[in-house]
Parts: sequence; C-alpha cells; structure tokens
Amino acid sequence: MPRDGRRVSAVITLVLTLGDALRYRFAISPLGEAVSLARAMARPRAATHSTPAAWLLRHDLARRRLEQAHDIRPLLTLLAAGPDKPKFLTNHPALGNLENELDEVRKTPPERARTEIEETLAARARIEPAVERELRSRDAVSRLADLLTLVWESLAAPSWELIRDVLERDILHRSRSLAAGGLAGLFGDLAPLITLAEPELRVRSVSRDAIRALDGKGLLLRPSVFIWPEAGVLLDERRPAELVYPARGVASIFFAQRPRFDAALAALIGSTRAQVLAVLDEPMHTSGLARLFKRSPGNIADHLKALRDSGLIDRVRIGRTVIYSRTQLGDALLVGTPPASGGVK
Repeated sequence: MPRDGRRVSAVITLVLTLGDALRYRFAISPLGEAVSLARAMARPRAATHSTPAAWLLRHDLARRRLEQAHDIRPLLTLLAAGPDKPKFLTNHPALGNLENELDEVRKTPPERARTEIEETLAARARIEPAVERELRSRDAVSRLADLLTLVWESLAAPSWELIRDVLERDILHRSRSLAAGGLAGLFGDLAPLITLAEPELRVRSVSRDAIRALDGKGLLLRPSVFIWPEAGVLLDERRPAELVYPARGVASIFFAQRPRFDAALAALIGSTRAQVLAVLDEPMHTSGLARLFKRSPGNIADHLKALRDSGLIDRVRIGRTVIYSRTQLGDALLVGTPPASGGVK
C-alpha cells in the first residue's frame, strides 16, 4: 500500500447486457455525500488533493466546532479502515433525502451490522477502549446514523442547494448525452477513470478488483461532488449496481465564476439578462439561477421570460422542474456568429 494510505488502483468491471440499456437511471444521495466527507475526515492522508479535502479545508472552522462539540470518533474509526468499509452505511438505495436514507441505515439487520463492525475493528491495529465499547453496543447503528446527521448538518447542509444544483445539472447533461450518443456519449469525458469497452464498463477504483455481470438489472448512476479524483461502485446482490462518479462543474461550488459576455451585449439587452444568457452554457432552473445571482426567483423569472420572448432561450419541463437553456439564436448573439439555418424561432 502506498505511504499516503491509498490502495493501488484496482479495476471494477461491470458486464453490460442489452437488457440493462432500459434500466439506467440517475439518483442523488445526500447520505453518500455525507459519508464521503466523513471518510475524508477519517483518512486525511488518503484524501489529499481531493474535492472533499478542499471542502474540509474551506470549512475548517465548522469541522473543528463539530469535533469539539461532539464525539464523532466512532464514525471516523469505522471509516478509517478502508474505502469500502463498512458497507451498511452506504449500500442502500439513493433516495434523494437524507432522513429517508438514514432510516434505511437504521433498519440494517443487527447481525449484519455487528459482522461488518467486527470485520472493521479487526482491521485496526489499535482502537480506543471507549470507542470500541460504543461500536460494540446494541445501539451502534443508530448512533452512527446520528453522527452522520451531525456531519451533514455541519458541513454539507448549509451549502446543499448549491451542491444539489451541480448534481442536477450533471444529471441533465448526461441524460442528454445518453440519449444522443448512448453509453459512449455518457462516459466519454470520464476516461480514464471510467472507460467503456463494450460489453464491459471498467471503473478505476481504490477498492479491489471485481467483476459483476449486471444481468439485466440495470445500473444506478450517481454523480458526487465529493468523490473526485476517484470513482466507486457499490455492489449488492439485492439491488442494481451503483456507479458513483465525479460530477461536472464542481468548481462552481468553490469559486464564483463571472459569466463572460461582450459589453455591447449588455448594452443591447441589459447586464443581468446578458449574465443569465451567458451562464446558460449549462441548462438551469429558476431557483438555481436565483441562488447563483443572489436575486429573488421572481426577479430571475422576469428576466427569463424576456429572454424567452426574444427567442434567446427555451425551456423544457422535466418532472416538476422547468429547465432553461440557450437557443441557437442565443448562442449566436453571445458569441457573435450567425445561427445555423432554421435556428431563429
């Protein structure tokens, strides 16, 4: 094992079938993001030069307050054992809601939790007696769920709307890529971390080598803000495999990037509308734009309506959410090139 605590890179191979093509779906997991942050706290040397490490550094005061106010050693002790232990904290359906996901953790059969905790403790050279007693107690699972809640509330919840915006934009982008270019389009920009060599999908991981035939069960695709520069696969025979990959656009939660546009465009349609038009390189919804520009949703909605009435942007409803994106005319106005034939509506 390298000195920094990481394992030598392994490859997890997922064998795809035609039946799986109809069963790809995306999901967001607040619990998965909380576990990734807690794991980075537990294994700081292994997490160097990663997005969770950068996030923890940026929120160092919140982390220190958390550790001073609460004894989170039991959680960190378990997560320090390795990148894939213990599984009962992560191998649950991604439900998009922290409380629902933690309820699934709390429902872990006691025997399974006890076995995985014992395996984890056996891999540690030394454990503080007080921590060991707590991990071997009857309410260990409930206690660990409570500690994950504290990590979430201190380090992720205050910025969750921004984080969720990044994850939702990634899902929208990759859904379009999947529709337009199949799996090759979906995973093209994730190489060499994730590569497609049909019928195999190969994922570089710090876990261990493994091969899993999907057998028509499909694949759950979960973007994560706090997994880069790694990827992961959660394997559980009771449900479809789950591929966790780095979301696009993570830099936006660290840096306020000002959209670029020509001053003449601002003079033509107004500065705010020019900014909105410029930032729609990636489709977004009204609330996400409001958070980005620190304006009310109503104010942003007025600008979106004006841009849409001018034919510069279009909208599409996905479930309960309305997503806005630039039209060809909007692209042409922004970059100063004429739209393709038929691009003006």
